[in-house]
Amino acid sequence: MNGEEIELGPVDTFTELPVEITLEHNPYWLVRTSEGGFRLLLAICPHAGGEIRPLNDVLFCPLHFWTFHAETGVCLNDSDERLMERKVILRDDRLYAVGENY
Repeated sequence: MNGEEIELGPVDTFTELPVEITLEHNPYWLVRTSEGGFRLLLAICPHAGGEIRPLNDVLFCPLHFWTFHAETGVCLNDSDERLMERKVILRDDRLYAVGENY
């Protein structure tokens, strides 16, 4: 899927972030960026394949205790690793996921 948009819903329904969203059978975390935008971070650890969960101010993999920056998805244990990202756009007060599914 390239360039296709998937509607996530009205922006005002996403008041508590991060929020878990499943798209095309894959789990993501919807997060807010420091610029006020949004992004989707794949909720699967690139290191061990564990299910990523929010923990305080980070995203956490319980398999080998890796943590990820909750806004960017960059790994705090190994800066060469990061969570896969999917772009989110805001149009007419609605959020849409765009780009490829992982």
